[in-house]
Amino acid sequence: PGELRRTEQEGTPAGLGAVLARTAGGYQVEHIYRSEAELPSARAPLSRPEVDVREGDVITAVNGKDVLAARDISDLLLNQADKQVLLQVKRGNGAPRAVIVKPVNMVKQTALRYGDWELSRAEQVAAASQGRIGYLHLRAMGPNDIASFARDFYANINREGLIIDVRRNNGGNIDSWIIEKLL
Repeated sequence: PGELRRTEQEGTPAGLGAVLARTAGGYQVEHIYRSEAELPSARAPLSRPEVDVREGDVITAVNGKDVLAARDISDLLLNQADKQVLLQVKRGNGAPRAVIVKPVNMVKQTALRYGDWELSRAEQVAAASQGRIGYLHLRAMGPNDIASFARDFYANINREGLIIDVRRNNGGNIDSWIIEKLL
């Protein structure tokens, strides 16, 4: 309705590629989004080896600002995508240490979360079939998705079966090419 005032855009959000939960000591890293090991450039900011942040660690400050003094940690990450950000991270009872990360924009954050979901489905299929059945997910069926399909398909070529998951697929027109490869 017209009588409700909308707040101005405060900035462009950014993320750390993880699920964070506010605690009494800061923001605990509950889950870091995983990516395929063969694609190191697709890693979440907190999963990069030089960062050394693990699930269970607590972020206490962003660029010198106490995370608990802010409304939400996302406020401290506004306009920080692809820029170096200084985090103070505490592991267990240890002293906080400085860590430099580069947050990602929300499009990349969403892609990281989606990739983590895909990996969890593949692990679920592998566990249930004792490695006999492969799994791949097709996000879309556009020309740019052929390489992704080929990489995942040939990684599963020696399996007894293959589950091709097209849930949440964004559509496209490479389905005939894919069917031809499967036959």
